[in-house]
Parts: sequence; structure tokens; C-alpha cells
Amino acid sequence: MTNLAALNGFSNHSEGKILHKSSLNKMENLAVKGRTLAPLRRLLGNYVLENSAVIFAAERGTGKTLLGLQACIAISAEWPSIWNEPIEYHGNTLFINCELSEDTISRRLAKLFDAPPEEIRFSEYHSYVYTTKKGLDEEAQAIIEMSKLHKPVLIVLDNFRVAFLNSDTNNGKEVAKAMHLILTLRDLLDTTIIITDHTRKHTRNLLTDSDLQSGSGVKSDLTDSDMFLRKSKQDIQYRIFKRSKSRHCEETDGAKLIRLNPDSLWFEFVQDNIDEAQHIGAEVMPVKEEQKDLARELRDQGKTIEQIAKILNRGKGTIHRWLNE
Repeated sequence: MTNLAALNGFSNHSEGKILHKSSLNKMENLAVKGRTLAPLRRLLGNYVLENSAVIFAAERGTGKTLLGLQACIAISAEWPSIWNEPIEYHGNTLFINCELSEDTISRRLAKLFDAPPEEIRFSEYHSYVYTTKKGLDEEAQAIIEMSKLHKPVLIVLDNFRVAFLNSDTNNGKEVAKAMHLILTLRDLLDTTIIITDHTRKHTRNLLTDSDLQSGSGVKSDLTDSDMFLRKSKQDIQYRIFKRSKSRHCEETDGAKLIRLNPDSLWFEFVQDNIDEAQHIGAEVMPVKEEQKDLARELRDQGKTIEQIAKILNRGKGTIHRWLNE
């Protein structure tokens, strides 16, 4: 178990405590402080801002690992933008690979470096990959030490479920503890952390919403923002890239269309502000049994009948009947 108590007065997250120092201030003093704070810089447009924790939920097989690697490369190679999103803040980046073997990551990076959309020059900054099969709880100390050395402006954790294998990711209390560890690392290291995750089963035909994330909804509650990567029914290589919740900038109804180049493995920008419904087949709802399963799962996550009815586009009476079957 990593002992965070020795680090700047932080408490051990396994105790279920808040993981940062407490403070008491007058509101007017905080308002004065707020006026002196600089605007948050954009690492990937409004999708990813500095000093933020971002949940990145993706459908299986969409290429979430590739997207995370490409974001790291673009930020460290000092590209001005990627996928038509500005990059205002450059620096070292760290990709924590908990899922794939080092050989698999190496093969993917070889393809990415062979045919990038822009020259990859790590003249001042570098992108690092840390491959581990241990949980984040065990690796926190090592991550802190390497981050204090390299000072990454972005850490990508791939992925949540594997990083917390010893936790029940459907249990709100356990997920809250896991998220507190991530938020502690964000604050302690003064960095942005993207946590890759999966979408729920049986949600392929539903419009993008924070409730599409797998497991406990506490993840979305505790992060600064969330974003999604989904497949399009119009083209096998098309992907829908969309923001949902955001604490620090305006939310948007629009989605971005990008395309996976199967030869280079790079995502390419296609169009902004697309009509998501035309790409996911929202007019074709999942079969009834799948909707019933999803309704029960949402109930177990603490959603009300009204919320479930809105998500599934069903009447409250229908939802009530399903949950009592």
C-alpha cells in the first residue's frame, strides 16, 4: 500500500479520507484570489484543460489508446493543434499503460511515428510510456517520483478498470476512493490526468451523455469533465468525439467527426458540429430486453425512475414496470 501520508501532509486514500490539505477562507478572500488566477490553458481545445481530471469513455474497439497516445505526441511535439482543436500548453507527457504489453504499444507507436500528419520533433519535451501490470494504488509512489522528475503537463491513465483491479468499479464508495487517489495525484503533481474507460453495454444507439460511462456514476461526479469516443454507422473508420460535462467551460451539443486512418493509425479531422443522431442510429433503440437490463443497471447506480426514463426515452410507467418484473 502506498503511503501518501508522508507526502506534503496528504492522507492515505485507503482510509477513505479527502486527500488534500483542508483550508478555511473567507469568501471575499477567495474572490480576490480568483481574480488573480490565469485562465486555464487548453491542452486539447475545450476537451482537455490544464490541471484537470478528465474521464474519457469509449466504446470497445474505437481506438481510445491510440487517441491517448496521439494527444501525448502532439502536446510534447509542440504542435499548434490536433483534430481542429488548439493546443495552448506544451510540455512532457506520460502515458501509463496498464492494459497492453510493451510490445503491442511499441508496434502501435512504430506505425504512428512512420506517417504522422505533422513532423514529430521532441526538441524540448518528450512523451514517456510507463508500462505496468500493477494497480495505481501500488504504483502511486513511482508515478509521483517520475512525475516530479519529468513534470508532465498531461498524464493518460489507460485504463480505469485495470488500474483498479482490486476494487469493485460498480461500487460507488470504492470508486470514490479510487477517484480521490487520482484527484490527489492531479493536485500534488499540478498536472492534467485523462482516465480512459468504457461505455456501458447496450448503449450503442443512445445519444452521448455522462450516464453512458460504465460502472459507478461517481467517476463523472468527481471529475472536471468527460468526453466520449464512439463508432459511426456511416463508415467503419468514422468516430464520434464528443464532450459532455465540463466544470470550466461551456458545454456543447455538437460532436466532432474524426476518421481512423487504417494505414497510419492516426485519427484525422473530418467535421465539427455534426448531428450525432445521424451517425449512431438513435432511431433504432436497443431491443427491449437490453433496455430492461440497462434500466436495472442504472437503478443500481442510484438513478431515479425519472432519470432512467429520460435516458432510455421511455415513459416512467414503463420503467417502473420493468424494474418490478
